[in-house]
Amino acid sequence: MRLRFAKLNPAGNTTILVLDPVHESIHAKVAADLMHPAVLGGEQVGFVTLMTGGPVAASMRMMGGEFCGNAARSLGAYLASIRHPAMRVMKDNSNLLQGLIQVQGLDEPVLVEAELDREELPHRASCAFPGVPEVKFYFVEALSWTATGLDRNIRVLPCLSPKDVLESWLGEVSLRIRPTVVALVRLEGITHIVVDARDYRKEESVLLELGDALGLEDEACIGLIFRHGFDEIVPLVYVAATDTFVWESSCASGCASAALAYATALGEPGSYDFRQSGGTLSVSVRPPNVQRDPSIPYATVSGEVRLVAEGTVFIDTVFIH
Repeated sequence: MRLRFAKLNPAGNTTILVLDPVHESIHAKVAADLMHPAVLGGEQVGFVTLMTGGPVAASMRMMGGEFCGNAARSLGAYLASIRHPAMRVMKDNSNLLQGLIQVQGLDEPVLVEAELDREELPHRASCAFPGVPEVKFYFVEALSWTATGLDRNIRVLPCLSPKDVLESWLGEVSLRIRPTVVALVRLEGITHIVVDARDYRKEESVLLELGDALGLEDEACIGLIFRHGFDEIVPLVYVAATDTFVWESSCASGCASAALAYATALGEPGSYDFRQSGGTLSVSVRPPNVQRDPSIPYATVSGEVRLVAEGTVFIDTVFIH
């Protein structure tokens, strides 16, 4: 296969955008080939169709049908770099462009914004998360261990007091008496479990254990967000369609989920910066239980995005129609 592509680096979460048509039945296989270090390398792949003559600049389907904020930011940055006609130039800054993209699986378009540097290359982009998020908190208790020590029974109970969440996550309470609390944040296209890194080992099996306990077996995409203190996270994402775990260098939806958990526990809007191995992302959020202006999204994530390569890639793939 001969495919046109653009590769972008949104705060380390390297994203490949495929710009030629690829049959959906082989998206997972093509994505795996493209992400191989011997080909292009990267953490994720989005399949893009550029649009003309309407308000939406492009549509995108991620390799597993999930929604990814960093991929949306990457597409916004690419569309700005080619000066797509559906990307509106902001009046106060000719290098700041804004537009809409459609992501498969979402009911409404996603608002993206990107800024170009003097060389007409993108250097920063943001995306507004669509829909109304759902945030719930749970106490988690391990009931017993099997003889092998590998499996355990987990009980989850609703945690209704924001004070309990903040004391558990941010207080100086001894680990021996501190309750284990997790936040379950549902966004359109992805669900995240936000946990305190002091409570869980950083292993892929933990995502599956907690996912099963919280009834997430049928979710298309699950993230496990390990919090370190107030402003550092380590994101792990599982995509069911491709059966892949990725320790992401940065995760926009993971940052949005952690920020939404904070804002919901505090009961007020907020702005947060989250450090990750690939860079820092900024998030502005409004808790879903607080009234808002309908024109203002519940979560907007922004940060650096760089266009690192574009051209044609060649891979060997058998078409399946």
